[in-house]
Amino acid sequence: MPEWAIAILSALVALILRETYEWSKRPRFEIDFEERGGQEPYTPDYNDEGMQTAGDVHRIRCLRLKVRNKGKKPAMDCEVKLEVSVESGSEEINKVALHWSRRDPALYSTYQDGLLSIVNPEKVFAPISLNIDDEETVDVLSLRYYYSISPNADHSPHFAPYIESTSLRQLQLSSNTTYSAIVTIYSSNAMPKSFKFRVKWDGTLEGFNQSFTKV
Repeated sequence: MPEWAIAILSALVALILRETYEWSKRPRFEIDFEERGGQEPYTPDYNDEGMQTAGDVHRIRCLRLKVRNKGKKPAMDCEVKLEVSVESGSEEINKVALHWSRRDPALYSTYQDGLLSIVNPEKVFAPISLNIDDEETVDVLSLRYYYSISPNADHSPHFAPYIESTSLRQLQLSSNTTYSAIVTIYSSNAMPKSFKFRVKWDGTLEGFNQSFTKV
């Protein structure tokens, strides 16, 4: 083999080895339902502080996903997007940005007449960095409900007729309809990673926890 060919081949092999090494060191995402206490998906339930009224307790039940960086480098500028479509042959796909759980909208908002008004949406939906083996959660879908604590009142929970996305432009998912959902993590130094699941809510508060199935 001519020397020039050997030189080119050696350079090519060195390039491949270097690229393979760099590829092996890149951040890599692992995504799944959040699990806690043996419950998967885990759907935390917390107070909706801005909506509290005399005699009523307002709460939010939320679906979260956990994201872990399993790579060998920190993942920078991580953002999250949600795509939702109806599983009926419809080609319409809605896509919105989600926020990381640590970016609680209440931290960057005010309440006017009992309604949440996000003052700094750029902070709520700001990207984050994930160090090696770090784990973060992202809020995806939620169901708002309230019940009365007044004496002699009906204490049954009252809830919205739809599940909504935790996004600035909210998507509303109706009951007894099957949806395809894709959550994708983007980073400036890693390949995007998607997590697919199916949503079918039976229209009950208790049924929210059983509405999500990994695909």
